[in-house]
Amino acid sequence: MPVPATLTVRQTDALADRVLERCRAGGVLDADAASPDWARFHEFRAELYRTFVVPTTTLTPLAARVLYGLSAMHRPTSVAVLGCYAGNLMAWVAGPVLGPGADGTGRSVLGLDVDAQAVALAESNLTHAGFGAGARVVAGDAFDADTHAAGTAWDLLLIDIDVPGARKSGYPRVLERWLPHLAPGAMVVAHDICHPVFRWDLDRYPDFVRDRGAAATLTLPVDECGLEVSRWPG
Repeated sequence: MPVPATLTVRQTDALADRVLERCRAGGVLDADAASPDWARFHEFRAELYRTFVVPTTTLTPLAARVLYGLSAMHRPTSVAVLGCYAGNLMAWVAGPVLGPGADGTGRSVLGLDVDAQAVALAESNLTHAGFGAGARVVAGDAFDADTHAAGTAWDLLLIDIDVPGARKSGYPRVLERWLPHLAPGAMVVAHDICHPVFRWDLDRYPDFVRDRGAAATLTLPVDECGLEVSRWPG
C-alpha cells in the first residue's frame, strides 16, 4: 500500500479508514467494530503535539491514526506496551482507553522500558497530556512477563522492543512470555515489521504468530516501519 509523500489531513484520515477496513476484512478487527471518531482524534492529536516531548521518532501521521484506530475499534480494557521509550506509540494506543476525555473506569495501560530516563520522560509526557491515573510507565525488562503481566488479562499488546545485540529478533521470544497473560480475543501489534534494517529479524514473525495460535494476522505497510496486527481467538 504505497503512501504518497504528502497528504492532506482529510486524505490521511480517509487512508486510515481504508487500512482499518482492511483490518476488519482480514479478521483482526470485529466486522461490526465502529469506525473511529476522527474529530475526537484530532483534538487528542493537538493535545499530544502541544505537550509531548519526543527526541526522535519514526512514527508517521498515518501510522499514528492506525494505532489510535485499532485501539478505538478493539476497545481494550487493558493495554501493555513493550518498549515504550518516551511514550509516543504508547500514547496513540492508550488514547482511546485513558487519554484526555476518555472514560477510563476499570481500564489500565502499562508501558515498559529498560531505559529509566526514557521512562521518566514518558511519565512526564503522559501527565502533561492529561492521561488518567490508570496509565503507568515502569522501568523494567519486558521479558519478565511473570512480574509485569501477572494478575491482568491483557487485551492489547504493542511490541516495540530493541534488544542490544539482537535488535528486533527478540519479538517472538517476548511474545512467547506474554502469551499466557493475554485475554481471549487479544490483539498484538508489532512495530517495525517492514523496516529494511530489521528484515532478517522479523521475516518469520508472521509465521511465528500463526504457529502460536493467532486466529488472524495482517501486515500493514503504512510506512517504512509498518505494523503486524494479530488477533487471538476469543
